[in-house]
Amino acid sequence: MPVDLGEALVARAEVFELEEVGEFSAAFSGGLFGERRVSVRLSVRRIRGLGLLVQRLPQRAAEPLWWPELAVRGLGGRLCRFHEGGGQWPLYCVSPAATRDGYCRLHARSWRALYERCAQGDEAACEEAAPPEGEEFAVYALDYGGPRLKVGLTQRWRLEWRVAEQPHTAAALVSTGRLAEMRALERALGRSRAASEGAGVKVEERLERAARALSRADYGALAARLASLLAELGLSGEYEALTVLPGRLSPLDFAGEVSGPEALLGKRARLVDYWAGRLAVEVDGLLLLVDKRSLLHTALDAAIASPAP
Repeated sequence: MPVDLGEALVARAEVFELEEVGEFSAAFSGGLFGERRVSVRLSVRRIRGLGLLVQRLPQRAAEPLWWPELAVRGLGGRLCRFHEGGGQWPLYCVSPAATRDGYCRLHARSWRALYERCAQGDEAACEEAAPPEGEEFAVYALDYGGPRLKVGLTQRWRLEWRVAEQPHTAAALVSTGRLAEMRALERALGRSRAASEGAGVKVEERLERAARALSRADYGALAARLASLLAELGLSGEYEALTVLPGRLSPLDFAGEVSGPEALLGKRARLVDYWAGRLAVEVDGLLLLVDKRSLLHTALDAAIASPAP
């Protein structure tokens, strides 16, 4: 049965609160005369509170529901991902998505859509995008335990979320600034033999590498490795870095097979954890992993409740 878009709900994003596990510092000196010095201060944080940002159609506003239980009766089409400020929580477009990257025709050339294409390497979109005044962007360098760093671009306020949705052991904030400037820096770093813009390794392999490294919980060693990789990238100076851990599960628990949202149909699913872009839900007493990208922005004929954790 088709989903009635006038009554559907849409999970728009994962939301989380973090608690500090600890801070770990490391330094590296390289070069013929030790002139390349990098120090890293790694903040390791764990998910303390977890939820979904939920929009109830036809309303545009979305609100967080913490540790929700979801009973899905039907799956509908995907809705436009465009959103704008609306007080504490954003207002989302309610039109069907019409482009491959998930925007409706009206918002296909919005600054958000163009920025995302810019971050994916579309240089023409970088020139056309016009972010609001004061919007700051960040270049980060992410280590997942492979031979090279992965460099990326994100909105500065979203750095924690961007790191958490990728397999990682640690990620350093390299620089912040305007979009064009940060895209140029990301491109320059990505041309180094010590880094790449795209990981070039399948996500399953990256996730397993990162999860195994994190399972050893030697965060000092992870900070030291990140410092040496940043020096290899040609950087020097002091860098803040971040590791985001799941709250209730081990990172290794996220290395299993991923299911689509169809696996939730007719079931009652309880959200239990999140890491590397994967939602861990409990269904009939079993743990199920769902790629958040397959669930978010999809119209759902569903009931949702937010019990106490």
